[in-house]
Amino acid sequence: MLNVSITQGPPHVILDLEGELDLTTSPILQAAVEKIEQDRVVSITFSLNGLEFIDSTGIGQLIGYYRSFALHQTPVYIDNDNPDIEEVLELIGVREIMRA
Repeated sequence: MLNVSITQGPPHVILDLEGELDLTTSPILQAAVEKIEQDRVVSITFSLNGLEFIDSTGIGQLIGYYRSFALHQTPVYIDNDNPDIEEVLELIGVREIMRA
């Protein structure tokens, strides 16, 4: 299961994710992102500190949001202190993609 809460609103939005981000739970994150009024956002942070698992669907979703918000010149950040999740992000190249 995935829980997504918006812990800070515009202009700097923070979404806290807890649980598992995968194929079955990705619509939950999609619904949360759709609630954000993009024209009022200066930056968005996905806090993955509460994630226990992320699969390729979740990673693709985060990269997709990065690219989508970049079209509006809105920076996207990932906050994460879980070493297992960080290892996946590094191995897949998410950190490198989001630095570009």
